[in-house]
Amino acid sequence: MDLKFTFGGASSDDNGRDDAPSGIPLPFSTTPGVSTSSVLELHARLADGALSCAATSPDGVEYASASVTVSAQDPASLARALRSGVSRAVAGLEGPLAEAITAIVLDLGGSEVEVLGELGISTIPFEEHVAAVVSDDFQRRTGVASGTPIRTGV
Repeated sequence: MDLKFTFGGASSDDNGRDDAPSGIPLPFSTTPGVSTSSVLELHARLADGALSCAATSPDGVEYASASVTVSAQDPASLARALRSGVSRAVAGLEGPLAEAITAIVLDLGGSEVEVLGELGISTIPFEEHVAAVVSDDFQRRTGVASGTPIRTGV
């Protein structure tokens, strides 16, 4: 059995006819860029009444993202939104990528320390940033490995 496949049209040698339209060439790649980095950070940013979380590599490849509407700007509401956004973004990662997050970076409009406190995560001031690590409770609720660094800044 001889099978012949074409994409987007007939080949010029179908049944000896030269007037058949030729196929449309496929793009070289339809997938988004692939990162060459071994770093995968989860960025959580508060803007315009929503908290967006995106798992990105330093070279700009985004692997998953989630957005959560924030009902109020108090630390308790922001903590709930952060926990929800992080868990949704992690759920969007496939297979081993969900376990490959190397850091969480927070940009919560200056309320990072209060929000982490609401989540039961201790913070340490470090130069112009705040440093913390994912707690066991936060790991159970979000899927980010316990001990993963959390820092503030963009």
